[in-house]
Amino acid sequence: MKVALLLSPLPLLAFLTLLGQEAAPAPSNDEVPGETKPRKTRANNANRPAITQPELIAPLSNRLSSVDPKLHRDFPDVCIDKSGGLWVTYIEHDGVADTLNLAKREGRQFTQQAVVSQPGVLHQPTITADGAGGVWCIWAQVNAKDIMTLRARRFAKGALEGEIELASYTNAGASFADTGTDASGRVWVTWQEVKPGASQIWTRHWSTKDAKWSEPVRVSTAKGGGNWEPRLAFTDDEGAWIAYDNSAGSEFNLRLAHVSLSGEVKDRVLLETPEYEARASVSSDGSGGLWIAAERGRRQWGLDSRGHENAMGFNAQKRLLLGRYDIAAETFAEVPVPHNGRPTPAPDPSPGYAINVPSVLVREGQVWIACRYFTSGMWRGMLLRYTPETKAWSVPAALPDSTMGQDRHQEMFLGPRGGLWMAWPSDKRAGKECGVAGVYVGSVKTDAELATLPAEPEAEVARTPEMEPYLNESTPPRPLTEHHTWKVGSKTYRLVWGDLHRHTDISNCRTAFDGCVMEAYRYAYDLAGLDFLGTSDHTDVGKKYDSYEWWHTQRHVDVFFAPGSFASLYAYEREQPFPWGHRNIVFAKRGGPVVYINRAFYRESQWQEKLPVAAGIQPILPTELWDILKRYNQPCAVISHTGATGMGTDWTKYKDGIDNTYENTVEIFQGARLSYEGLGAPQPTVGLRKNEAYTPAKLEPKNQPMPPEPITNFEAGTKGAMALNNGVYQKALAEGYKLSVFASSDHIATHTSFGGVYVEEFTREGIIAGFKARRTCAATDKIFVELSCGEHLMGDVFKLKEKPALTFSIAGTAPIKRVTVVRNEQNYHAIEGKDREVRATWTDAEPLKGENRYYLRIEQTDGNMAWSSPLWVTYVGK
Repeated sequence: MKVALLLSPLPLLAFLTLLGQEAAPAPSNDEVPGETKPRKTRANNANRPAITQPELIAPLSNRLSSVDPKLHRDFPDVCIDKSGGLWVTYIEHDGVADTLNLAKREGRQFTQQAVVSQPGVLHQPTITADGAGGVWCIWAQVNAKDIMTLRARRFAKGALEGEIELASYTNAGASFADTGTDASGRVWVTWQEVKPGASQIWTRHWSTKDAKWSEPVRVSTAKGGGNWEPRLAFTDDEGAWIAYDNSAGSEFNLRLAHVSLSGEVKDRVLLETPEYEARASVSSDGSGGLWIAAERGRRQWGLDSRGHENAMGFNAQKRLLLGRYDIAAETFAEVPVPHNGRPTPAPDPSPGYAINVPSVLVREGQVWIACRYFTSGMWRGMLLRYTPETKAWSVPAALPDSTMGQDRHQEMFLGPRGGLWMAWPSDKRAGKECGVAGVYVGSVKTDAELATLPAEPEAEVARTPEMEPYLNESTPPRPLTEHHTWKVGSKTYRLVWGDLHRHTDISNCRTAFDGCVMEAYRYAYDLAGLDFLGTSDHTDVGKKYDSYEWWHTQRHVDVFFAPGSFASLYAYEREQPFPWGHRNIVFAKRGGPVVYINRAFYRESQWQEKLPVAAGIQPILPTELWDILKRYNQPCAVISHTGATGMGTDWTKYKDGIDNTYENTVEIFQGARLSYEGLGAPQPTVGLRKNEAYTPAKLEPKNQPMPPEPITNFEAGTKGAMALNNGVYQKALAEGYKLSVFASSDHIATHTSFGGVYVEEFTREGIIAGFKARRTCAATDKIFVELSCGEHLMGDVFKLKEKPALTFSIAGTAPIKRVTVVRNEQNYHAIEGKDREVRATWTDAEPLKGENRYYLRIEQTDGNMAWSSPLWVTYVGK
C-alpha cells in the first residue's frame, strides 16, 4: 500500500537467516512448474522431505497479532498517526456476518477501539491517518439491494464519527479502495466502479481545512476496456498518483494517472505489451520517480485455450514486474528481475511457481517488494529488496506466519518516523486445508547484514514465450456489448452467457495455476464478456471446502454483482465419482447449503441443524442431495458434467430417475476436456494448438484419435471396467431423462466454453428459472441458437397431432459448415452451409409414433460448435 506524511528516512533494513518456522507439504505432481530448475547453489531438491521449511525468514521486530480461535480476521491494513500510534483495521467474520474492526497498539498487543461497520458482507478495507489526528477506515459493504457500496468512517478523540457513503451506483459495485495521506495531511481515496467491460477508476480527497470530501473525479480515460484495482502514491501535496490496469484490446496493460487538487487528470499508458500486466502497486522514491511493481502473466491471457495443462492457467508463468517512471521525462524503464522474474525463498526451486499481488515501497533509495508465492500446496508471503544504485537483489525471505490462500495482500506502510511496517493475514495452514484467519503486523529489523543474490550480468527483463499457433485460425470475439433477443409469441427472451464451472486456488486440484476468484471475474467481465459467472470449487476432493472459504467465495459474488449487466451466482462442485457423477450446485441467493459428499463433513456443518441427514458411513448420494435442496426450497440449479469419464454419470444406474425439481441440465461440453454429446459425434477444435491432442487423450495418445477426428469410445485406454460410454448426453436422452445442455470451462481452459440461457428477466432468479425451463444452449463461442416448434421453445415437452415443423435460426461467429437436426440421438437431417447465418423451417415428414427428441448441432468452419437443447415432441397424429 501507500506511504503517508513524507518525513524522515529509514536506516538500512536487513534480513536474518533463520531456520524455517513454518511447515508445508511438498507440491503434488500436477503442480510442478515447467520452467523450474534447481538452484545452482544448492543440492537438487528432488528428494526433499514431504514437509519443507523456508530457510530464510524475514526478521520482524515489534511483532503483533490479532487472533481468535473461533473468529476469522482477514484483509488487514495498517497505518501510523502523526503521534506514532500504530493502527490496524480488518474484517472479522463470526460465521454469520462480517464486521469492520479498528484496533490500536497498546504496549505489546492490539486493543480494539471500535467496531466500525454494521454486520454484513464486507470487502477490502483500507486505513490512513489524517493531518488533524483522525484515523479513516474505508471499506466496501453490500447494501439492501445486494450491491457493494464504498463507505468511510473517521475515528478521532476516542470516538467514531458518522458513517459516510463515498460511492454507490444503481447498476455497479464500488470496491478495491486504496487510501493514503499526502504531505499536507489531506486524505485521498481511489476505488473501482465495478462494471463488466466498463469498470472505471475514481478518486476523492478530504481536507483538514474544511473537513469535507471533494466531489468524485473520474481518473480512467481510456476509450475501451475495463479499469482495475487502483493504488495511490504521493510526491507532494498538490495531487495524487494512481496506478491501475486496463483491458482494452482483450489484454491487460498498466496505466498511470496524476490527479490535481482541482480535479485535473493526466492519464497515460504506462506499459503495453502482448503479455498480461496487472494488479500494480506504486511508491514514490522522493527523487522525481515512481516505482511500480505488478504481475506479469502469459500472452493471450484469458483468450482461446483448451485442456487443463498448468502452463495455460490464469497463474501460468506469473512473475514479478518492476520498473521506475521518471516523472519529468515521462518514461518508464523496467528492471530485470532475477530468476526469470520469479525469485523464490529456499528451499523451493527458483524460478518458482508464480508470484502474485506485489506491494512496493521505496525508502531511502531502496525498493522493497512484498508479494505472495506458491509453495508446497499453498501460498505464502515473501519480502525482498532491490537497490537501484548497485542493481543488487536481496535473497527472498518468507514472511513468518503468512500461509493462506492466493489472493491476500501484504500491505506495507512507511511511518512518519521512517519505520517500515507490514500487515498481512494468515490462517497458518500447513497445506491446502483452511484454518482460522488471523491478523499479523510487524516492522522489519534493521540490525542484520543483507544477503544478496548472485549478480546476473546478462540479465534481461523476463518475457513469456510466444504461443504455439492454433489448429484453426482464431475468430475475433463478438463485441462485449452485443446481445441477442428472441421473440416467441408475446414473450421476448434475452440470451445470456455464463460459466458455472470454474475453479480457483481454493480447490485442491490446480491450486497454483487456476488463479484466484478475482482473476476468474476479470476474465468473465472483460475478456469472455459473460453475463453471469459462478466459481465452483470442490467440496471434498483432497480437502474440505471450509465454511469460511464458501463465505469468501460468496463475498466476491457480491463484489461483482452489477444489476442489469452481470448476475454473479453462488456455486460449488460436488465431485462424486462415477457412476453417480460430478455436479455443480448453483444458487440465486447467498447462504445455500454446502452438501458435502462425506456424510461426517455435512453432519458437522452448520447446515445439519436445519437440513439434517441421517447418520451413517455411506456418502451422500444425489438422491439425498435433491432432498436437501427441496427442503432448502430456494432458487437453485444442478448441472452434471464430465459424463463419459471417471467423474461422470452412468445414466443407466438411476433406477428411480432424475429429480427435475432442480436438476435439468447437463454440461455437454467443457473447455478443459471434450464434448460428451455422444459416441462418434464431432468434436470442437477451437482453442487447440497444432499437433495438440484432446484432453485427456494426452495421457493415452495411442488410444484416442487426434483432432479433428471424433471419439468413438470413451473407454479406450482406461483401466477398470467402468461403463464410461454410458455417460454421454445421448445416453441420458435415450434413458428418458429430460435434460438440457450447457457448456463451461472447468480447470484452466478459457474463452472456449459459453453456456447460454434464454431468460424472461435478466436477474439471478431469472437465470435459475431459465435452467428450470431447459431454455439453454451450449457453445464454444457466442453462437446465437434458436430452436422452436410453433410457440414451443427448446426445452419444452409437448404433444402434437401435426407433423413437427421445427423453426431454427443460427447466427454464427464464422461461416457455418453444417447444421444437423438430431432426432432420437441419430443424425437425421443436415443443412450444409457457407454463410454466418442459417434460418429455416423444416418439417419432419415421418415423425415416429411416440416421443421424438430433436436438437441442433452446429459446426463452424473455424472449429467452433454449438448445441441447442431438445424439443421433446410426442407425436399423436396419424
